[in-house]
Amino acid sequence: MVIEAQLFVSSITLMVILHVILGGVAYGILLERKIASYVQDRIGPNRVGLTFGFGDSAKKRHFGLGQPLADGIKFLVKEDYNPRNVDKWLFLLAPAMAVVPAMIAWAIVPWGGVYEFPGWTHWWGWLPVIGGEPLPFGFQVAPGSTVVAVADINIGVIYMLATGSLAVYGIVVGAWAANNKFAFFGGLRATAQMLSYEIPMGLMVLVVLLMVGSARATDIVDSQALHTWALDWNLWHQPIGAVLFFACVLAESNRAPFDLAECESELVGGYHTEYSSMKFALFFLGEYIHMVGGCAFFAILFLGGWHAPGLTADATGLGPALLKTGVFLGKVVALLAIMMWIRWTLPRFRFDQLMRLAWRSLIPLSLLILLMTGVFVFLGIERYVLLGNLGILIVMIAAHKLVPPGPSVNRRVELQGSRFSAPTT
Repeated sequence: MVIEAQLFVSSITLMVILHVILGGVAYGILLERKIASYVQDRIGPNRVGLTFGFGDSAKKRHFGLGQPLADGIKFLVKEDYNPRNVDKWLFLLAPAMAVVPAMIAWAIVPWGGVYEFPGWTHWWGWLPVIGGEPLPFGFQVAPGSTVVAVADINIGVIYMLATGSLAVYGIVVGAWAANNKFAFFGGLRATAQMLSYEIPMGLMVLVVLLMVGSARATDIVDSQALHTWALDWNLWHQPIGAVLFFACVLAESNRAPFDLAECESELVGGYHTEYSSMKFALFFLGEYIHMVGGCAFFAILFLGGWHAPGLTADATGLGPALLKTGVFLGKVVALLAIMMWIRWTLPRFRFDQLMRLAWRSLIPLSLLILLMTGVFVFLGIERYVLLGNLGILIVMIAAHKLVPPGPSVNRRVELQGSRFSAPTT
């Protein structure tokens, strides 16, 4: 049996990256707790070792590396409680609807670029044939040029944008099925937030597609790997667009300061108020995997994917492919740390501020960047698009005074009969 090289490499990539992401999510939670403790001048979790208190090394805590494992065991053995008057089937289905789109979104990510697979033959033994010579029994992988990705499709970034937007359905269905007003309000907030911030995110994807001329993730990365010292990264050509896109990734992932769908100060727990044990853990897992996918998406569009100084598209051996994969994962981890740092630094928006930021700032700005990029590409001067970004920045500063502020939302509401109200005559 002969197997195509791309099918074999895609299968290996799927098995390896899936387990790396699942394990990375568990320890990403530990990383966030450590970052939170550092920001708040605390120590953070450091008590649970890898031995869980058993054996001769019970006093060794291994820097708290056993904490994610202990949390996983806790979720598994915790009571799986279903409140009364919930829509049972939708209540059980919602966590899966939240985590599955996040787990398939990263399928198009070219983790290690192009890899020239040399071929491989493996025989398990000989298959006896009646009246003839025994036949070899095994498989053979044909040599060929492959991409270290699960699916190298020509609509790669469009697929990632589409699957990422499906995560909101799990939140909305869970909020509706819980039969709880706080969960319902959280679902409404999540719907409005997702729809609003997908518009500037999609426009920024169009900006990159205009510059590259292809929606294939491999082509987008290769277009940024032309210079040895990373001078062709889209981050340097579209800095305003990169900041705007990263803000949209935060909003799409329900991360602070955009976590209005689950803010504890207003909605108890938001859309997952009624969820516990592994059902809550699936929502949590989906959020972190969505963060990984969003960071990988940002790295593809603006940080050159696997590219780093000294790495080129011409290096197609096994060693360079592994090194490129490590560089890509390193960028994802760095972006995750920035997202966690932002969460524990900036205060949460009010919901009216959240929607105003999208509709009165990000969407007009993204339309302006798209128009500017289209003009530069039409004129064939896309290499100077950074000057267009500087022009847009000047226009933003100049137009800031001209934008009407809108009605005040923090005005004091008079309470009839209160001693703090103005006296009536």
